[in-house]
Amino acid sequence: MELVLVLAAILLSSMLAAVRLALRSRAEALRLRAINNALGSRVAERTRSLRLALDAAGDQARALACANQAKSNFLAGMNHALRTPLNAVIGFADLMTRNAEQEPLTRKQSRALAEIRVAGSRLLSLIDRILEFSDMEAGAVAVSLERVDPLLVLRQAIEDVRAEAAARGVTLQYPAASPGHVVAADPDRLRQVLLNLISNAVRHNRPGGTVMIEVRQVGDRVTLAVHDDGPGIEAERMEGLFQPFCRLSPHEDRPDADGEAVLGVGLAVAHRLTEAMGGTLTAASTPGEGSSFTLTLPVALATPATIAAPEIELEGSRDLSDLTVLYIEDNAANITLMRHVMSALGPSLHVAETGTEGVALARDLRPDVILLDIHLPDFDGFEVKARLAEDTLTQGLPVVALTAGSGPAEARRGREAGFADWLAKPLDIARLATILRQVAGPQPQRRAA
Repeated sequence: MELVLVLAAILLSSMLAAVRLALRSRAEALRLRAINNALGSRVAERTRSLRLALDAAGDQARALACANQAKSNFLAGMNHALRTPLNAVIGFADLMTRNAEQEPLTRKQSRALAEIRVAGSRLLSLIDRILEFSDMEAGAVAVSLERVDPLLVLRQAIEDVRAEAAARGVTLQYPAASPGHVVAADPDRLRQVLLNLISNAVRHNRPGGTVMIEVRQVGDRVTLAVHDDGPGIEAERMEGLFQPFCRLSPHEDRPDADGEAVLGVGLAVAHRLTEAMGGTLTAASTPGEGSSFTLTLPVALATPATIAAPEIELEGSRDLSDLTVLYIEDNAANITLMRHVMSALGPSLHVAETGTEGVALARDLRPDVILLDIHLPDFDGFEVKARLAEDTLTQGLPVVALTAGSGPAEARRGREAGFADWLAKPLDIARLATILRQVAGPQPQRRAA
């Protein structure tokens, strides 16, 4: 009997333990289910939040892309809008200077004209720097490496800054052009870098100072060094010299003494362009003694021919008076300027103000050269060039673009489209004369009477 009671007690204990275990298991299952439900709700909520955040980020990315495109469109429009009046300002100033012998100016007028020319060049430089910096920030900078004679490009840059140097009383010392140096570079970008360095050396020099430019080759590298004897750069500014908006001297935190708004992006642009061409740009300065900027580029590998930047020629042996030039342009000020320019250079000028009129006039005239604006009221200059190329009467005529589109990408597109050359406004009269001589060919032989 006692054994039965013991067994019964053991059985009851086991049953109670099983019940307690079952109840505990159920409670635990309920607790886990509640936790899972809570976790599921939190995951769902986090998923919804993440989806909303991704949607918002997508909207922001699209808005940013639209804003960047709007900025690009705005800058492109401003480039054209500013270069068009600058073409008249700088062009007429250059024209009056060239005609000074035939139409003498007073000393006061000559000084005023020089100030106009310098101010126009300064404004053009600011426009170029703003656009270049914007392109770099957007990652849209491209270079096209060629075999280039750096001395020829250097002479071009010096010609661009010569008027400013004369106005400031700064002497330019540079090596004469000579064969022997060939670098791998983009000629347009190299000219831009050199122009920035030389212009800075002139602008930050003392009155009556000197800017000396040296070119030398060491091994497989060619260096172009620009030295000035100005006030120099403070040591604390040297570290961030090639960073955007870093200015060369403290007074540049405001417009300088003659009113120039200093951006502080020129050296940053020059540094990035140099790196894109596989070169280096360094600086050294001693306060009170001057500064030196050294551009180093790789020597070009040997190829059958050297592609050199065209040399500037202020005068040439080719007489332009027998040329017929067709100018396709819709801006009245630009047309007036070109009439004066051609009157000074000698060619006979005909004008068409639309692409349609220009194509028709080209068929009738068969001019020696066509100067073509890209932005026309009916269709653009590329379409005009295509139509000229399709017509057997006009397909062989040389077409030179004269446009406010100044970017290297546009110039490359122009070369691909078959333009004989690409001139950016404001008009460089000396370069136009050189191009007319090159495009028109050698002087025709006159028959003996």
